[in-house]
Amino acid sequence: MKTIKKMFTASRLFVLSILMMPGIASAALPAVSNTTRNTAQGNYIQLFQNYAYDIFIVVGLLVGTIAFIRVVTNLIATYGEIQNGRKTWGDMGAQAVFGVLLLVFTVFLLTEAATVL
Repeated sequence: MKTIKKMFTASRLFVLSILMMPGIASAALPAVSNTTRNTAQGNYIQLFQNYAYDIFIVVGLLVGTIAFIRVVTNLIATYGEIQNGRKTWGDMGAQAVFGVLLLVFTVFLLTEAATVL
């Protein structure tokens, strides 16, 4: 009988602590951060456009990162083929030059796209 009473008391304390948690959890929430553009005070369409701009910028950064990774993996594969005797160092130099040109062109296009948005 005493164990049932202890369990009942423990369960009441547990329920009480669960009910008190939302007050504790919301005590120190940070303020919502603004978008990179100006704040849209009450204008929800402008707010949506600002968040869409931020999303497009992040997607552009991902595209640039993927392009960089592709160039590097291509150079690593070419280095492996040089070790196997299938390609020469000139091939790797040519791929490095074209890879750098591709990255510069990609960054240029992404910068231009960011100013259009």
